Amino acid sequence: MKKKVISAVVSAAVLCTAMPVSAGADSEKLRIMPVGDSITDGYWEQGGYRKYLSYALEQKGFSDFDLVGPKGMDKESFDYNGRSVDYDGNYCGYSGYAIQNMSGAEARQGILETLQNGNMIKTYDPDIVLLQIGTNDILSAYNDGITERLEGLINYILDEGSEGETVFVTTIPDIDAVTVSNWLWAYGEVKWNSSEEEFAEIVQGYVDSYNASIAELVSKMQADGKNVMYGDIHSVVDMDSDLYDGVHPNESGYEKMGLYWADVLENYLTGSTQPVTGTTTTSATETATVTETTAATEPYIPMNEYEVADIVGLASFLLGRDQQRITADNYWRFDLNGNDGLDVYDLVLMRRRIFK
Repeated sequence: MKKKVISAVVSAAVLCTAMPVSAGADSEKLRIMPVGDSITDGYWEQGGYRKYLSYALEQKGFSDFDLVGPKGMDKESFDYNGRSVDYDGNYCGYSGYAIQNMSGAEARQGILETLQNGNMIKTYDPDIVLLQIGTNDILSAYNDGITERLEGLINYILDEGSEGETVFVTTIPDIDAVTVSNWLWAYGEVKWNSSEEEFAEIVQGYVDSYNASIAELVSKMQADGKNVMYGDIHSVVDMDSDLYDGVHPNESGYEKMGLYWADVLENYLTGSTQPVTGTTTTSATETATVTETTAATEPYIPMNEYEVADIVGLASFLLGRDQQRITADNYWRFDLNGNDGLDVYDLVLMRRRIFK
């Protein structure tokens, strides 16, 4: 199994717990490949979250890791806390890309085809892939089949990778549909026939549904014995304070993302089962690798007997992945708007009841 361990040069000032040590001076570096769309690319802020990830891993005492991909340079720098900091700038992120090539109301290129055409997984041979994708699918109203497309992309990465390669697949941040209303023209009549607030809730419902389905997908793939781990970027990026333009993080948002990934990788590489705490609560299956994030500033408050598991269940039902979870006996619990039908509006209402 090709699972490498990052060597760690650690002092008591950095870490007080034992860390794994590499096999020797000649051991290969652990290769980390950030894959995704403009948020991985670092739209608005050069280096995006990746510069903070690289720096934070070094500050945690890790060495012998290598960020890889067709873009960026081995050594880049940025100003952080009043000084210039070097970081590994390689990655695989493309602005405007969807999960797969799409040619509906709005044409978009796909990450899947980009990886295939460049033979990038075999070329860069990552040990760990950090995959964040799907925001552009939702922006362009490519919501039908979104989780199935994501699963296909993950399977491609795993199939092309070397033994032991692990894919961390993460949720996406919220989309401020009011701020980026002009970007969402692909929704057509749904947009034009809704008030600004109603349409924002519809888009939020798609984000919530997709994020809930990611947790479920990871759990399913893990049960199938696949090397897939769960990440929850949604939990650390606040729509009101951490977005530059309603979609892409600002510098604060990217910093939170990078520090989050550094904590996730530290836990993974050291075998820790401690959950990584974010700033908002998100749904996840309670396993050693798919954990529920505890809110730091916006606590999870169950209301009217609804739980995060209900969001996951309804999202799964709407996506056609689990038609057994909702039956004639409990259908009424999920029909929150009382229209004798289950749709994304019920998901939005459920989210409102669970989260303040």
